[in-house]
Amino acid sequence: MEKITVNERLKMLRTENGLTQTELAKALHIGQTTVAAYERSHDPNLYSLIAYADYFECTLDYLAGREDAPLPYALTQDERELVRLFRTLKPAAKEFALKQLETLSVSLLNRT
Repeated sequence: MEKITVNERLKMLRTENGLTQTELAKALHIGQTTVAAYERSHDPNLYSLIAYADYFECTLDYLAGREDAPLPYALTQDERELVRLFRTLKPAAKEFALKQLETLSVSLLNRT
């Protein structure tokens, strides 16, 4: 299998997240032409790579094409949404939600 380049990975992350070069540039506080250059052939400096990794919640090894998964513990979009919603709850509601999820999980496991 051919190793993906940093440039290809950066473009892939941007497009998979539905961002234009301009939108990503604004989020990273860099110019759109810089994003375009990084995606074509210009190698980003370490500080830019760190900004990308932080923004896309991935490792530098993932950006470099050395890993196939963004994070060893990467969450799906649905899982991130669950965590986000869970964090908004008060302690009693968190306890209730956890019990409901456990009940649902056990119920579904017993169906198979």
